[in-house]
Amino acid sequence: MLPVGIFVATRWELQAVRRALPTNRVATVSGIRCYIGQSGDQLYWLIQTGVGPVAAGRVARAVLTAQAMSLVISTGFACALAPAQVGDLILGTEVFPFDLEEVGAVKGESLLCDEVVHSACVARAQDAELVVRTGTVVSAPVVLWRAEDKRRLRQLTDATGLDMESAAIASVARGQGIPMAIMRTVSDLEDEDLPLDFNLFLGPTGWAKGLWSLVSRPSSLAELNRLRRQSRIAADRLTEWFQHYAKAGGGLRRELR
Repeated sequence: MLPVGIFVATRWELQAVRRALPTNRVATVSGIRCYIGQSGDQLYWLIQTGVGPVAAGRVARAVLTAQAMSLVISTGFACALAPAQVGDLILGTEVFPFDLEEVGAVKGESLLCDEVVHSACVARAQDAELVVRTGTVVSAPVVLWRAEDKRRLRQLTDATGLDMESAAIASVARGQGIPMAIMRTVSDLEDEDLPLDFNLFLGPTGWAKGLWSLVSRPSSLAELNRLRRQSRIAADRLTEWFQHYAKAGGGLRRELR
């Protein structure tokens, strides 16, 4: 039986998933560490991609070229563009990339999530009494840290959730003919500014700029603590969701065949 490939951007998201899905060995693919575990007779691979669509696409392409999968899952944290609470579960129906910075605000091609897996996940989340939001997820090429940009994106796309990696991962999965699912938990809301422009930290010399931005705005420290609390809630809910997911026989794709 082919494994399920579960992709996350950061080590904090990886830790949240691994609390529910323990791993006992590591494979290295093109320098990428893939954590492998098993629930029942279902294998799963947990892979950290790094932040953003370029990193996510590169890692997904390398891993999925080397290893066939029965299902690809993009998971981690997301911003809620529709009314929601921190910790709510977002199950995507489709995903597309969208760049607010491009002239005319460029929308990329829509990529559908697997309907059978999506429906089963919604049913399992409801059985577990988790608050679940379903709808379109949009992937941005940069961190949208200002509430005004989030609201604009919502108006232009009518999307439910926002991340940076799912569209790139979905594009690679479709190219390999692998079903795709998006399972994320809400860490920030449409009407909230993030504490600072996290894009500053993503460049090669960004840490100095990011730290200066933090020091020059003392209020951002309190806002950073708020985001940390919200991220902890999102991480705990992500763990809880994958605990329920594992109870579905170690992988909904296998259960539904």
